[in-house]
Amino acid sequence: MHVAFIPDGNRRWAKKNNVSLQEAYLKGTEKLKDVLQWSKDLGVKEVTVWAMSYDNYKKRSPEEISLLFQIMKNYRQWLGEIKNVKVEFVGKLDELPQDILEMIEEVKEKGKEGEYKINVLFLYNGRWEILEVAKKGPKTEEELYQALLLKSFPDIVIRTGGQVRTSGFLPIQTEYSEWFFLEKLWPDFSFEDYKKILEDFQKRQRNFGK
Repeated sequence: MHVAFIPDGNRRWAKKNNVSLQEAYLKGTEKLKDVLQWSKDLGVKEVTVWAMSYDNYKKRSPEEISLLFQIMKNYRQWLGEIKNVKVEFVGKLDELPQDILEMIEEVKEKGKEGEYKINVLFLYNGRWEILEVAKKGPKTEEELYQALLLKSFPDIVIRTGGQVRTSGFLPIQTEYSEWFFLEKLWPDFSFEDYKKILEDFQKRQRNFGK
């Protein structure tokens, strides 16, 4: 099973709990670490997480982006704590600072033989991926799928934070995904929430356009 996450709500969580943005992002990062371990424990074989959209990267303050990059450097440590994991990064990575690029390569190299897969969408949006795919000139559906930057298709997409929209998240790959929208802000997402979604998913009839 492949589960994708849009972990929305860190900034609102900071305001709600009267804490700094840094504390909220750290809390959100810890939650991601928990979710990745929960996924493995629950038998989920692949996880995709939208760590930062390209729109956010362009529109948020330099101070906030710097904070996010600083927190991201911790990925090399705690991703290594989740055993047998292969990590892929998808997005406009050429715009990242050199130290972040080095961290990404280190994490990818460390887990390249892993069976449990994590895809991190960083500086990503769906419009950009469609343009990248179009440059390859696919003529058939099979060629289209082969041109995708992320070639696996989530069974489930979970969006926290109360927003009921897709925001351009993997527009082709999620064509037949089952979507779950939660009111809870990302740092408040729980193991019980996750288990319930997986249980509800098993009850859904998936027709794949038939």
